Amino acid sequence: MKAKNMSKLMEYLDTLTPLEKMEVDRAKSAYMGAVCGETQAYVEAKEAYDEARAHLDINDPDEREVLTTLLKSMMDAQSNVLVIAKELETHFNIIA
Repeated sequence: MKAKNMSKLMEYLDTLTPLEKMEVDRAKSAYMGAVCGETQAYVEAKEAYDEARAHLDINDPDEREVLTTLLKSMMDAQSNVLVIAKELETHFNIIA
């Protein structure tokens, strides 16, 4: 299975052995689970940032540092979602 491209495997799903089919399904499930987990992390980070932005003063250096940290967390989570979603699309033609 290692020598086969995952995209090609999806095209020839009917010709796969039961073990190969299980491996493809397991990979798809892992990617979908990762997208769900990272999406949840992004939503939580965005909510924390939005709430902090509404209550903190950007002109205060300490509060600005908190906002910057929260913004970075939100952007990192968003990036992770996009990377995993792109892998799903590339390997399985699934748009998440």
